[in-house]
Amino acid sequence: MSHILTTDTLDSEQVAAVLALAEAVREADGVEALSEQTLLRVRHGALGRARFHLAYVGTGREATLGGFAFAEVSTGEPDSAELAVAPSWRRRGLGLRLLDDLFANASARGLRVWAHGDLEAARALAASAGLERMRALWKMRLPLRATDSSAAPELPEPRLSPEVAENLEIRTFRVGSDEREWLRTNARAFADHPEQGGITLDDLRQRAQEEWFDPAGFFVAADPRSGRIAGYHWTKVHADGAGLTDGEPVGEVYVVGVDPAWQGSGLGRALTLVGLRHLRDRGLPWVLLYVDEENRPAVRLYRSLGFELWESDVMYGRAGG
Repeated sequence: MSHILTTDTLDSEQVAAVLALAEAVREADGVEALSEQTLLRVRHGALGRARFHLAYVGTGREATLGGFAFAEVSTGEPDSAELAVAPSWRRRGLGLRLLDDLFANASARGLRVWAHGDLEAARALAASAGLERMRALWKMRLPLRATDSSAAPELPEPRLSPEVAENLEIRTFRVGSDEREWLRTNARAFADHPEQGGITLDDLRQRAQEEWFDPAGFFVAADPRSGRIAGYHWTKVHADGAGLTDGEPVGEVYVVGVDPAWQGSGLGRALTLVGLRHLRDRGLPWVLLYVDEENRPAVRLYRSLGFELWESDVMYGRAGG
């Protein structure tokens, strides 16, 4: 016997149960069960912008969390969701029940569901629910050290054009003073991508509280006179290896953003190289990144630097909403 609890808040016991479920799924599938954004919402709260769907198996005190789903509400966009079913409770219809509950509670704009790793089980569940592939997020990787089959990649010295260098300097993020200006630039750079462009000050502060946060790896290109930020490269270090190593830390091009007024100036490439050289100089063996498969300019840039496709996350939805 199972039932689904749909709520906009989680108590401490529910938080612990969801995090334990996510870890069990990650160990079983070899990919993260839930995105960083979702895990932040679980730990810190949804701030009235999301729903949690908890699928319990059993009744009363004997009830066990067998599955979990999350839906984020974005202004003017379909809800963005993802779900996970505990390995020990699969093939019992929980995944389909969670999908039905997600769509039943979706806003009038509809719902899109992310599947991490593009696994066969996720494709089968999507097909059984009548969902179609809508979008894919590529996961690319680059070795920062020589391997048995190849030499270490060349990472050229970052070079700014005279016009850019005359107006901007690349420095590290200043905690306590750069936040609001960074938010402005991020919103402009990702105006067409609500997941990233909609980050708020609270979201930024939550990330700054994470163990991995390091302002020494957060680079901004700013006007030294006005403090205006034209672009940035935020790097991240995964202490657990992120599936690329057996526990040796690896780096990530967490996000690169350039204000539209500076796009096409070569600033994005220079910032990317600054961050990559920083991660290499830390002695990390690999660096990974995520990029929308339809973002051809970014894909070309990353491929020109030596990145190769590793895995992908897939977004599913129903045709016509």
